[in-house]
Amino acid sequence: LELRQRTRRPWPALAGRWQSVADDLLARPSVDLLCTWQDAGVVLVRNARRGDALITAQHGRLSYRPQTGDPLGLGAELDALDADEAHAVCAATDYPDALAQLADIGRASRSGDLILSAAPGYDFRGRYEPIPHRSTHGALHREHMLVPWVMNHAPSRTPRRTADIMPSALAALGLPIPDGLDGVRVN
Repeated sequence: LELRQRTRRPWPALAGRWQSVADDLLARPSVDLLCTWQDAGVVLVRNARRGDALITAQHGRLSYRPQTGDPLGLGAELDALDADEAHAVCAATDYPDALAQLADIGRASRSGDLILSAAPGYDFRGRYEPIPHRSTHGALHREHMLVPWVMNHAPSRTPRRTADIMPSALAALGLPIPDGLDGVRVN
């Protein structure tokens, strides 16, 4: 939001000037979720109808703390989940990987100050796309997060993310998996 700033500032430092913009965006029918980085390891996720919650990432553990509601529809406060537990809790919801995804993007140094997830049926890049979409683009909804993965054998564990495809394919081909590659081998 403040492009002349040399460092990213947490939302509380920006809210005084930009809160009305965030509120106006959240009021749009095209915006399902609006997220802001609050502090080290803390992201606020908001939905206009379902309220706000904090997602905290500390020591490799994820927590979800409803504040004014349950924007992700997880049903309860969740405390100190590891990656597998967080994925299992979210898997059957409308946001199958939201805790991990929002924790990662919210605290990433290259993320924007306001992070939006589109409502079903909306495409934030619609005017730039040559092919009309029949669904949302740029969202955390189930229809956008779940991708079919066809293998010729049962995997050692259930794949969680499309990032798991690359290390799994490299391992299946007998090739080394580079350090720092996102994803987990599931062969």
